[in-house]
Amino acid sequence: MKVLLLLVAVIAVASAKTEKKEDNSHGFRTDINWVKLDKAVGIAKDLNQPIMLLIHKTWCGACKGLKREFQTSSKISQLVDLSKKFVMVNTEDDEEPEDPKFSPDGGYIPRILFLDTDGEPLKTNNEQKYKNNKYFYPLIPQIVDGMERALVEFKKGGGETKDTDATKEKEKTEKKEVKKTKKTEEEKKEKSEKKEKEEKETKKKEEKKEKDAKKKDGKKKEEKKKDDKKKKDEKKDSKAKKEDKKEKKEKKEKKEEKKSKKSSKDEKNEL
Repeated sequence: MKVLLLLVAVIAVASAKTEKKEDNSHGFRTDINWVKLDKAVGIAKDLNQPIMLLIHKTWCGACKGLKREFQTSSKISQLVDLSKKFVMVNTEDDEEPEDPKFSPDGGYIPRILFLDTDGEPLKTNNEQKYKNNKYFYPLIPQIVDGMERALVEFKKGGGETKDTDATKEKEKTEKKEVKKTKKTEEEKKEKSEKKEKEEKETKKKEEKKEKDAKKKDGKKKEEKKKDDKKKKDEKKDSKAKKEDKKEKKEKKEKKEEKKSKKSSKDEKNEL
């Protein structure tokens, strides 16, 4: 059991040593969160923070002087506080990036550049103090001033702009969607109104057709009624005529019969 516990303890110690945080300070204070250059852009994008890049060499006298400034300056607490708003990088000796954009006015050292979230240099520099070496900051107050100006520049044309662009793009997309939805609803409403109008017109036509059909049917019935009456009247007239003719014929026959009888009587009387 003791052996097992001892083994666990050994593993725990080994693990703790392995997980010990990597020191990227190169002597420029361990209370600043320094990161490797190759990880800086990814972290900057995640945190939406600008990058401060310090380039120095171990053999450089001015670099050693700056390192002392980091340890002794009365303004260092300001720099440490400001460092929390940056992704802090310092490259030593062969770690210096080869891209010429990191040495815009020469390869002198130490140099401090401020970068955006894409790793592109901001315009902030120390030209006011060093016209020929714009990125030379030998004193902590100058670095603090540069950091403050870099934050302002980043907010105006870097980080906030990117956030604003993303927000604007999102708003633009949302507006498009709202417009599209509104247009779809309007088209749907227009289609519905058109359909309703067509249905009303169809119903109106059908009612008119039905009304006309009834009117036509009524007219036919009226004509039929008149025709039937006419036929009936004609039939009645024909019957009356026939009866009148018959009556006249009968009267004539009676008259002739009477005349015949009288003639016959007169003949007898003569005899």
